[in-house]
Parts: sequence; structure tokens; C-alpha cells
Amino acid sequence: MPLNKMYKKFRDAECGTMSVEAVISIPILVLVIAVTLVTWDAFRTLNISQKATYTVADMLSRETGGVDEDYMTAAHELFGYLANSTDNALRVTVVDMKEDPDTKVRTLDIVWSRSVGGLPEFDDAIQVQNRVPIMAPGDQLILVESVQLWSPSFNMGLGDYAFREIAIMRPRFAPQLVWEGGPGGNSGGGLLVNASG
Repeated sequence: MPLNKMYKKFRDAECGTMSVEAVISIPILVLVIAVTLVTWDAFRTLNISQKATYTVADMLSRETGGVDEDYMTAAHELFGYLANSTDNALRVTVVDMKEDPDTKVRTLDIVWSRSVGGLPEFDDAIQVQNRVPIMAPGDQLILVESVQLWSPSFNMGLGDYAFREIAIMRPRFAPQLVWEGGPGGNSGGGLLVNASG
């Protein structure tokens, strides 16, 4: 058989094409499925972390009694239960806006700040100024911040990631959220917000 005819026969043969296609497509398909699962798990963790943070903030905003160390530990445990995570931290900071009646100068103050799980507590209003929305004089806000560590299920080139969430609430049923845990709600220096007329 001439070389020309052998080449045409080899070129036109279709036996074994499914095996070759499978060898090429199955690894790509497995990779796509793994990337999809890791991405879905990351967004699921983010969503759960957001909802758990807002739940703890809502709980604190409805509190009419004082908050102490036991309450903070319980809030941290609640966050861990809702987020289905043991590798997390929670920080609660209460700030208020004061206004000097004579000079109309507004000052942002930290009333108290407490954390469970390793986050540093705030002791200066400068540390929270970028987290706080515009406040009216006399307003008090509760900032609940959470950090939840996430590890991908498959090694896709992604490392561990810390999801950081913040929820800001105003006290609902009481004029303020009081720290009753003994010395130390961190009461930091005020931050001059504006000076008008």
C-alpha cells in the first residue's frame, strides 16, 4: 500500500476518537467543577458571615440591660454557631456623637469597645471614624465587627482568607447600650468632627 493511501486511511479513521476526547475533556471538566465548588463555598461563607454579624448586631440593638463579659462570650458563641465556624472573632464598639452647645463643635467618642477571639479593642475614635456614618448630635451607634477565617476545600492556588464584616445599628428599646462588665469599657479620646459657627 502506497504511503499516500496509508496516510489518507489514518487521517480518515474515526475509531478511538471518544477515548482521546475523554482524555482531554475529563480533566478540564473536573477542574471546572472544583473551581465552581470552591467559589460557591467562598460566597456561601461570606453570606453566612454577613447574616450572623447582622443577627448579633440586631440582638445587641434590642438589649435594654447592660452588657458584660459573659454576654460578649455568649454573643461570640452565637456568631460561631450561626456561621458554623470555630475560627472567628467578634468586636463590639459603641460610639456616640457629642456637640458643644456653645461652639457647636461635634466630637465622636468611643463609649466602650470589647472583643472576643483576638481582635484588638478600640481605644481612640480615630480608629473607627471611617466605619461610622454621619451621626446627629446625641446619637449612639453599635458597631459589630466579625472576622471569619475560610480555607478552600481544594488547593486551587487560593490560600486561607479572612472574611471581615461590619454591622452598624442604633439602640432600639433603650437610649444606650451600657457596659456593665467592670472597669474598662475602653473609653477613648474624642475625635473632632466639625466646627460650625
